[in-house]
Amino acid sequence: MAKADLRLRDRFRAGLLHLSLSALVAASIFALVRAVWFPGVLFEGAGGRELFFLITGVDVALGPLLTTLVFDRRKKALMFDLAVIGALQLSALGYGVSVLAEARPAFIAFTKDRFDLVRANDVSDEAYAQASDERYRHAPLTGPFLVGVRLPTDPDEAFDITMSALAGRDVQDYPKYYIPYDTVREAVKAHGQPIAELRALNPGRDREIDGLLEGIGRAESDVRFVPMRSGKSDLTVFVDARDGSVLRMALLRPWKY
Repeated sequence: MAKADLRLRDRFRAGLLHLSLSALVAASIFALVRAVWFPGVLFEGAGGRELFFLITGVDVALGPLLTTLVFDRRKKALMFDLAVIGALQLSALGYGVSVLAEARPAFIAFTKDRFDLVRANDVSDEAYAQASDERYRHAPLTGPFLVGVRLPTDPDEAFDITMSALAGRDVQDYPKYYIPYDTVREAVKAHGQPIAELRALNPGRDREIDGLLEGIGRAESDVRFVPMRSGKSDLTVFVDARDGSVLRMALLRPWKY
């Protein structure tokens, strides 16, 4: 075999090994992102899928490609080149993970008549600091926290919230208005809509809805649904008709547009 062919084979082997290691790291990050930061349908509904594959896809492809291009056993500086590639790849991956962390769902907040998904970076540092409850002073790392939202009754506060909402930050983005979910269960029950209405909003998806109800383990008469705004796609939240407990979220149309 010609020396040129051997060198080419070495390059592809090195690139393939680098690709395998990169894929292993990406798989580990995927497990974290999919199971903890963007659980269930939030991975798709809140844009986790696009963010993850954009960030890790570029990173996983770039490192092995550069390794394939520079690998040559005859080069004295080969180890230095590989170290630089590895450092660049890790830096890019670290930046990507930080972007995912900032965009991760932090709170699922029931606000008046619907649920709102609040991402970690939807809340400013100042707003986190103003939370009266220690649990709401930072974005949880172990998955979104279920809360209720108390609407301000003071006219000045209500006006400030209205102005803030016009600028892109509504009441659910201010943890000082968070209250335990148990205190809004009655409101959740009151605003829950029958599954028959959900079927009407999603024609042709009866079998999917039946499968979800079966997975929940509840009769249709014992379940209601509440709309949820999640940013990328609006979601449907199934709740227990008796106590307002959140049972499951689904990628189903929750209201008329």
